[in-house]
Amino acid sequence: MTRERRAFLPAFSECKIHLEVDMKKLILLLIMISLSVWLGCDVKTPEQPQVQTFSKVVALGNSLTAGFQSSGLCECMQPQSYPNLIARQMGNASEFEQPIVHEPGIGSTPGKGHLQLVHGKIIAPDLTVPPQAMLLNAQLARPYDNLGVPGASLRDMLYATDATTSVAKTNSFFNIVLRNPNLGNTTQLQQAIALNPSLVLLWIGDNDVLGAALNGGNPALITPQADFQTLFTTLLSELHAKTNAKIIMANIPYVTDIPYIHTMDIIFRPIPALGISQSVPVVFDATEKSVAHLTLPALSAYQTGLGIPNAAALMQMGLPEAQAQVLELGMKAAGLNPTGQPLSGTMSITNTENLTMKQAVDDFNSTLQALATQFQIPLVDANALFSHVNSSGLDGYSSRFVLLDPANTAFSLDGVHPNDGGYALVANAFIEKINASFNLAIPKLNCPDFKGQYAGGISAQMTMEVVEQVKAIF
Repeated sequence: MTRERRAFLPAFSECKIHLEVDMKKLILLLIMISLSVWLGCDVKTPEQPQVQTFSKVVALGNSLTAGFQSSGLCECMQPQSYPNLIARQMGNASEFEQPIVHEPGIGSTPGKGHLQLVHGKIIAPDLTVPPQAMLLNAQLARPYDNLGVPGASLRDMLYATDATTSVAKTNSFFNIVLRNPNLGNTTQLQQAIALNPSLVLLWIGDNDVLGAALNGGNPALITPQADFQTLFTTLLSELHAKTNAKIIMANIPYVTDIPYIHTMDIIFRPIPALGISQSVPVVFDATEKSVAHLTLPALSAYQTGLGIPNAAALMQMGLPEAQAQVLELGMKAAGLNPTGQPLSGTMSITNTENLTMKQAVDDFNSTLQALATQFQIPLVDANALFSHVNSSGLDGYSSRFVLLDPANTAFSLDGVHPNDGGYALVANAFIEKINASFNLAIPKLNCPDFKGQYAGGISAQMTMEVVEQVKAIF
């Protein structure tokens, strides 16, 4: 499959199967969840006095720049986009324009809003008005200062003017952010140049490998290294030739450092006392050898019986017949349905696929480091930032899935994008680099102030539709 055929992802999202996942039924097999989640939007951060720094700040990027959370854009979360947080710390928030979307936001699947928590379930609410009608400042006569487009690839930044010209062919966020033809059928890059920026915040490239991670490690969804280098060189050359802006850019985090990828790993870690090599026996696709990660969709599929071994499958794993039959009865008693049918290969990532994606990120980041040196651009190490969050936590934030660590997670309900606190961590990393590079004193954010977005109650259910919405724009 070529990258040009990534449009199959939105088509996949059209499936309307609602498969409720009762995580309590996995209590003996996975982990106990006794926490609840309450979704809040407001973060009270004092306005900062204006810092005499840059007169015009413009942000280029994808969903991570747009302030995308919980698989959607919404006015209750967009103020916490990392570029807006930086503008706020500089005292320029009132002048920094973003494409503000009215509640319930615009989700990544047609006709849906951003993910929400309702009665213990993560759901995607239906939209009752066209997405374009939800754009509160659609009449702004100039490009937005935050031009981040959810789902944008590096190629898209240079060449896409609307949904049909994007790599995915159906990504409507290009229509919402770029608003063509009203702005002359211009690209994200061209609109940024037209704003005559004095500072450009640039973070792009994650989606050039993330689609592979969300689809079982499919290497066909990774941008070739040579193309990445050519495209990024063109991007920086254009910015340098056509603006006088200072540029700050960030590198790419490992795509496996997100809850969507690593949350389910615990269920097949070895426990010798079981007499088998996995803590919970899982039937993988025959092509999936040496599995490194089991992704969140597996939770929904597992509850339907896919991936749950019956006695025959357990015997193939090496268990004696009597023990296999007892274990099958135990799983049935726990409310599971041991079918012996394998999980789809799109729900697991092998060690080989994992290494391929890691190597792609390392190669992309080597290119970014070389270009940063060539063009004398300060580089934010977002890779190290999220690796730190994933390995040991940072400023009290973890990389655990929101249903498992609602008080401390740095990630939103989709398990892919940061939440308010996660974006605050990113903003501080940019502020540190800006201050060090240009001898400024922009005040940093107090990241613990952003906690409390999720707290209290019990959540035990999610739907397959939610999982599909997470993947839709990539």
